[in-house]
Amino acid sequence: MSTLKITVIDVGWGDSIFLEFVNDQDDSVYGLIDSNDTVQYQSSFIYLKRFFERKNIKLPEDKPLFEFIMLSHAHADHAQGLKKIMREFGTKNFYYPKSLEWKSFAQLIGYANRSKNVIHHQAIDNTKQMNNFGDIPINILWPNFDTISTSNENNNSIVLVLKHGSNSFLLTGDAEGEVWEQIGHQIPSDTKYFKVPHHGSAHGTLHNGGTPWLDHCPNDAFLPISAHVRPYGHPNQEVITIFEHRNLPYFRTDDHHHLQVISDENNVKMKYSHI
Repeated sequence: MSTLKITVIDVGWGDSIFLEFVNDQDDSVYGLIDSNDTVQYQSSFIYLKRFFERKNIKLPEDKPLFEFIMLSHAHADHAQGLKKIMREFGTKNFYYPKSLEWKSFAQLIGYANRSKNVIHHQAIDNTKQMNNFGDIPINILWPNFDTISTSNENNNSIVLVLKHGSNSFLLTGDAEGEVWEQIGHQIPSDTKYFKVPHHGSAHGTLHNGGTPWLDHCPNDAFLPISAHVRPYGHPNQEVITIFEHRNLPYFRTDDHHHLQVISDENNVKMKYSHI
């Protein structure tokens, strides 16, 4: 029986999400969405380096290590560590959304274009088909082919559905309420894991007096939050109050450290360690 593990790394602010798929023969493939590392703070790089060392995977001989690395959207707290990670670990595929905003975005694409550590790269939208992650199909819900937000880069975020066995897993970037008002109805009814968008901010969950993604997400789905307490105060207390009032199973990196979901095709469980 195959296993899917998704780990929201506790990076203090921003996002970095590590994926591992292990097939029936105990062979693994790896994916990464976002890294906010800086020169001084390299939380995601250190986490990955230690993980591969424990696996006795040698660097750089075993590159490329990643099946894919993805930039969810062009904000520094999701993007600025990706160049180092691609350089150190390598990736078969680098995916990103179309964007008009972030100045360093072109530099990141330029690196992917010329680096031997990136075999293939492309902008993706909901008309594109990503390669399977191991045996797992990946469906792109957002962005639309003809949609590029010039006013809010968060709404260019890539939203993914991974299907493992009888359960679906959603990875949401920082997509805000306007997006969920359009695609909330596409959230699968078998969703067991929904990464709370935009660090649990009000804009990521509340819109026009409603809760567009919550209205379609099953009540028993795990809700991990990559907290961004400083300087933005995410997650928003109103959002947390709604989760608690509805008795929803939410977890946050500032309280629970790394957040890992483990799926064996049928059963899904959360694993975390308190700080």
